Amino acid sequence: MNVNVFIKEQLLEMSQKLLNDHCNHEIIQTKDHTLFPFLYGKYALMITEPEPENDIHIVFDGFEKFNQYPLIAIGNWKANAYGQALYERYQNSYLIKLIDPQIQLRTLNMLRTNCFIYIDSHHQEDTSASLLEAMYMQLPIIAYASDYNKTLTQNNAMFFKHSNELMEVLYSLHPSKAANYGVLMKQTISSQLEKLHLMH
Repeated sequence: MNVNVFIKEQLLEMSQKLLNDHCNHEIIQTKDHTLFPFLYGKYALMITEPEPENDIHIVFDGFEKFNQYPLIAIGNWKANAYGQALYERYQNSYLIKLIDPQIQLRTLNMLRTNCFIYIDSHHQEDTSASLLEAMYMQLPIIAYASDYNKTLTQNNAMFFKHSNELMEVLYSLHPSKAANYGVLMKQTISSQLEKLHLMH
């Protein structure tokens, strides 16, 4: 399917109400700190499908070398051999925190609300709409440089193809720059939704 057609269909399914219902900003509660000690500091977040074609190991490798703050990766790590291999390697890592996708929506939104940066590693169209939701929640985004990701973000995100490129972006990212990218992501998705829903 043509990338533009896929994105248009995905955006049409995403009414403002659906996004509002699904993407709420949540504050950190005491119980969250107990479950997720990394919440005391800066962290990156990734919601992904552990498929070999998504090259998640490139992202993990980049974060290990960067060694500044942890990456919280939500995915079904038991789904296939690739995910299992990543789990085996990183389950005890201080920098890579692997989380099962079966978490409550409130917990997911709390993790999204408070992350410093959102990483999207999908190489193809993302049927889960996680990138679209991250944009709607005003998260600064570093995405794999695929046609889908570039088109959806209208080239307004930060992009990488290799772990070294990812590290360069991470090193360049001071808080005000990250915040500006977040605002840009929200504006980008809001204008796309507005145009499409005005047309229908």
